[in-house]
Parts: sequence; C-alpha cells; structure tokens
Amino acid sequence: MRTKNLLFSVLCMLAIGLSFTSCSDDDKDEFIDDGSTLNLPKTRAYFLNEGSYNANNAGITFYAPNRDHDKVNDIYMTQNNKGLGDTGQDMIEHDNNIYVVVYGSNLLVKLNSACVEQKRLSFPTDDQPRYVTETGGKLYVTLYSGKVAKIDPKELQIESYVNVGKNPEEIIEHDGFLYVVNSGWGADSTMTVISTSDFKVNKTIEVAKNPFKVLESEDQIFVLAYGEYYEYPVQNVDVSTGNTTFITNASNMCEYDGIIYFVYSETDWSTNETTNTFFSYNVKTGAINNNNFMTNMPVELSSESVYMMEINDENGELYIGTSDYATTGNIYRFDAGKKFVEKFESGGVSPTKAVFF
Repeated sequence: MRTKNLLFSVLCMLAIGLSFTSCSDDDKDEFIDDGSTLNLPKTRAYFLNEGSYNANNAGITFYAPNRDHDKVNDIYMTQNNKGLGDTGQDMIEHDNNIYVVVYGSNLLVKLNSACVEQKRLSFPTDDQPRYVTETGGKLYVTLYSGKVAKIDPKELQIESYVNVGKNPEEIIEHDGFLYVVNSGWGADSTMTVISTSDFKVNKTIEVAKNPFKVLESEDQIFVLAYGEYYEYPVQNVDVSTGNTTFITNASNMCEYDGIIYFVYSETDWSTNETTNTFFSYNVKTGAINNNNFMTNMPVELSSESVYMMEINDENGELYIGTSDYATTGNIYRFDAGKKFVEKFESGGVSPTKAVFF
C-alpha cells in the first residue's frame, strides 16, 4: 500500500483551488518498468497462478481493472521469455517490486512493477519456501524445514534464520511481531510468535490441528486450520493469554476494514459436486452474518472450488478465484459493496494470490 506524501497532498489541494484540476498519487510515476516490452497502465493487478504440482506451469496474469490494457495471460513469460517455475505459492508487493515464492522450484523471485525479473534466490532442496511477508524493510519467508528466513529485499540475501514449528505455512506481521502457523502436514498444531526487534521466538501457542492460514483484524489474530477431520475450524487467538475461541467453520477467508469474509465448501465425493456457502464476521461486534455478502453472484460460483479470496486494500474490491486443479481457472470481481462486476479467466491453473498497484 502506498503512503501519501504530505507535501504532495498540499500541492494537490492548492492546484484544485487555483485551476479546478485534480491530481493524485497516480500522477507521479512511481513504477519501475525498466526492461518492459509492454506499455502498462498505472492501475494494475497481478494474479499468481499456482499451476499443477510438478508440471512446471506456474505463471502470473496481468489485469487492468479499468480495462486500459485489459489482460495479459502469463505476463511473466512475456516479459522474461521463460516460465516462472513449479508451483507458485505466494506473492506480495514491497517498495514497488513484486516478490514471488515458487515452492516446487525452491525460489524467491524479485520482479519490478512490470513483472520483469530483477533477482532470484535459490533455497536448499530441504528448505522449500512457502509464504512471505515484509516489515521494517525486510522480507520474512517460511520454510518447510521448520524455519523462517530473514531476507534483504534489495539483494535477496538471507541474513538469518529462526526455528519455528513443523512445516510452517502462512506468516503475517502485526505491531512488531510475526505470526507463523505450523501445519506439520497434520502433525503440528501451533502458532509461533516472533519479535521483529531481535528476530527471536517470543512464544508458541497451541491452536487447532494443521493450521494453514492466519490474518489480523482490529488488533486480533485469527487462524484457519484443516482440523482433525477437515472440518476447517476458525479460531480467534488471544496472544496475551494463549487462549483460543472457536468462531466458525470455513475453508477460505480474507479481511477488509474489520469484516472477515468466509466461504465454506462442502464436496460430495461420490458425485464430485461442491456447494459453497458465503458469509461474514464482524470483528468489532463479534457477530456472524449468515447471509451471502455478495449481490448478483453468478450461479456457477456456488459450486466451483474456491481457491483464492483477495481484497484490494485500496478500494475494497473483492476477487474470488476458482480452480479445477487441471485447467485454466476463473476469477470473479466484485466492487467495494461486493456487487458482481465481471468474470474472466485467470490465465493459468489455480489462481492463488493477487497484488494490486
């Protein structure tokens, strides 16, 4: 998320008062598009397609929400004349660069704002990177070897490690601490709390079995786990006491402005038919709204396998990606009021993450 410059904002207001013209941060060219073969608009969204495991078909799709440039399937291939690798796992934006974790290829790849590769970091085979976050000018990557790596984002050099639980998955930062959920491929049930000031473990908290997602809302931490029998429990974790409170059952979630958006997917394996239930949770009031938070939702979204739920923090737009794990997925776009806007192909197999400029 970009930070507004105070002086620039003052100048904008003066310009509006004197000439009745408007200006915004978009008037400044903050992008680093060196080496791009494409002339991309300023409003940009990138979607990471995980691909099929061991198929070496991960990719990134470019999409312009204002349709200035529409969509480019696998813009990484277009810009770099090579494939991204095997199993795209995670993707974030930091300092107008894009950082992509490629799990099967054991890579962390740095791209500029036009998706042109700048550097890459190769991890040892037994490390296998999973998820990445950034804070304080550093990147933090979870490794399946049971560690978190602290990385210099400019040079992509590992500075140090800290040991956590078995097979750590998602990682987030909040208020000076990193929160890492450890799945252990079903053999772990912990969340590790790491202080960013000294990069040491602060505490370890017991959560539901096989946790894989973690998010923060209103200074509260929420964990989503597979559970003992794939019942997908969601817990609110009191970090100060280590106590957990069951909230609901959901198979995927995302958050915006104090509201957590959930989907619970049930599949009848005898027919391979999936039924999705969408609902929300107000963190401030602690109330669950069982009504579908979307309006004009396409009928097919009620039965497709939901693989991605991402919200653009700049405007509240929601993107839901679906997958059949073998062919090109679909992405459904909803506006800030969660009204359906459009549906488009993801450009690859299993859309899993999004970055917005």
